Amino acid sequence: MVCREVGRAALLAALNDSYDATFRAPAMRQAVAHPNGFVKLPLGVVTHSEGRLFLHVWLTGIEDTQAHDHRWDFSSTVLRGALYNTVLDVAQADGGQAAAAPQSSIHRVVRYQPHEGGFRFDARNEGRVDVAVRPTRVVTAGERYGMSAFTFHQARAVPGTMTLVARGAPLKRYARVLTQGDVPEERQRWRHVSQAERLGYLRDALDCFA
Repeated sequence: MVCREVGRAALLAALNDSYDATFRAPAMRQAVAHPNGFVKLPLGVVTHSEGRLFLHVWLTGIEDTQAHDHRWDFSSTVLRGALYNTVLDVAQADGGQAAAAPQSSIHRVVRYQPHEGGFRFDARNEGRVDVAVRPTRVVTAGERYGMSAFTFHQARAVPGTMTLVARGAPLKRYARVLTQGDVPEERQRWRHVSQAERLGYLRDALDCFA
C-alpha cells in the first residue's frame, strides 16, 4: 500500500520531472489511454522496493468491459470518486471444458501481452472456463484494495475517478482476459495523451492531498 506522503511525493516528482534517491524515473514517462477505460500515467519507481507507481484517471463514458487478471500484484488507493470492483471465480474442467454452475457463464481465456509500443491479444492457447461473479465492492475516496496477479476482476468507475496504483515486478509474461466473443489479434498501438493533458491530471491529483 502507498501512504499519503509517498503518493504526494511521487506526483510532485512526475509533475516537476525531478527524481532523487527516493524515486527513479519510470522507463516510459508518456501517459497512455488504456483500453480498459482510463488514462494511465507512470509516476516513478520506489528505489528501496522497486515498486512502480501509476496514476489512473477514469474517463467519461468509458468503462472496463473485459474481465482480466494482471502480470503483477498490485494495490490501489482511490484519491477521488468511486470505483466498482467485481472479482470473478474462474474454474476450468478437465480437457479445457468447464461445467456450467448456477449463476455462472462460459468464457474463453486469451492472453494479453505488451507488444512494440502497444499490445496484442493471443488466442492460440485459449481455453474455455466457467466464470462465477462475486458481489461488487464499491471503493470510495480514501479507501484501498489490493489483488494478486492471478485474480480475475472487472472494474468500472464514476467519471473523473482517480486512483493511485502501486504494482510489483511482473510475475508472468502475459495477463489473461475473459471474452465471450472474438478478439482482434493484430497489434494495437497505445494512444498517447498530450503533455498538457498529462500535467493537468497530475495537478488535479495533487489537489486531492490538499
